[in-house]
Amino acid sequence: MVDEHYSNEEWALLAAISVLVIACPCSLGLATPTAVMVGTGVGAQNGILIKGGDPLETAHKIGVCVFDKTGTVTLGKPIVNRMIQISKDVTQLVAIAIAGSAESASEHPLGKAITNHAKQILDVEVLGTVEDFIAIPGKGIKCTITNLAHFFDLSSGIHVAEKYRVAIGNRTLISEEGISLDSQTETMMRDCEERGHTAVIMIVDGKLCSIITISDPIKKDAASAVDLLKSWGIKVFLLTGDNIRTAAAIAKEANIPRERIFAGVLPKQKVSKIRALQEKYKTKVAMVGDGVNDSPALVQADVGIAIGTGTDVAIEAADIVLIKDSLFDVPVAIHLSRVTVRRIRINFVWALMYNILGIPIAAGVLKPWGFTFKPFVAAAAMMCSSLCVVISSLCLKLYKKPADVQSAERKLRDKTRIIKKSGRAFSR
Repeated sequence: MVDEHYSNEEWALLAAISVLVIACPCSLGLATPTAVMVGTGVGAQNGILIKGGDPLETAHKIGVCVFDKTGTVTLGKPIVNRMIQISKDVTQLVAIAIAGSAESASEHPLGKAITNHAKQILDVEVLGTVEDFIAIPGKGIKCTITNLAHFFDLSSGIHVAEKYRVAIGNRTLISEEGISLDSQTETMMRDCEERGHTAVIMIVDGKLCSIITISDPIKKDAASAVDLLKSWGIKVFLLTGDNIRTAAAIAKEANIPRERIFAGVLPKQKVSKIRALQEKYKTKVAMVGDGVNDSPALVQADVGIAIGTGTDVAIEAADIVLIKDSLFDVPVAIHLSRVTVRRIRINFVWALMYNILGIPIAAGVLKPWGFTFKPFVAAAAMMCSSLCVVISSLCLKLYKKPADVQSAERKLRDKTRIIKKSGRAFSR
């Protein structure tokens, strides 16, 4: 644009206005928030609820990912496999009623499994009365049970006491109760644990009564999701309050190395484990969990990821919520973060390029050749820079899951379909 009709003073004023207009940092200010806004929307469309910009911008730096076991790597729907009766003072049916009644006040998935098993076996909806209930995190429960007699036909010779003092839990709780396990009982428990089952012990009136074995199958997508994260250079750990044998069996199925298992960890110790990993690897650590006990660790982690079917406390504590309960969404969330951050950088390049080129021209660098920016041209250029940034951010709407995730999901679907067809053919 040639300036031939302005005095030097007029031209200087126009140049100053043009510089002021074109230097307005609108596009720079839009570079991050527009990309974050579109990125979180894309995440929601894919079943990934991201709470704000910070976790979205941090997730691409994750170098360590820690998974809780129960309800995260496993289905979180444990079932009772066996109830091994040890004491002869209590019959097995009475022992089932005692265990189910005691665990009816528990919120732990294993406790709910025991209660559901008892209701199914006894064919009742309401069990005995629970008094003086105490839940000991990472160990088990203690309580007193009454009102069991009406479940049984006492004329058949079954003896039911008016009340029972009960403790159900792991070896630590049993040891604190002053009970030692003989070699035969210990061997039975080890055999169960090496198959990936959880073995809990029930003490009734100060005596060893029963061993309850509980299984919680691994999620079908767990191993594939872990393999994807490992292929991206992310170190994967398993964190659980369960014993090392059960944890090792589950970790083996999920392709997590044995040396990266934290077993026998109490809820209050999970935070220190996350902190130790942050200090050791000097990288961002993600924690994936679903339970109340995982909440402090979710907060401590750089990015806390909760399973959508988990507890309200865990969902509230997490930065990212996986609505679909699919572990494939963990690598998808990390990939979406990488794509979003890359888009933010592209936006900054666009914005800076406009300013780097536009400001000198508006200031009159090209005036000797008869070309300058008038204020309305500078305003148009500024608008174009902002428009380019917004359009660039909207390109995130075209986001697709990474090819390796899509391939893994397709293989899992095909495998599931084949298994279902085989099952139907066998039933015929």
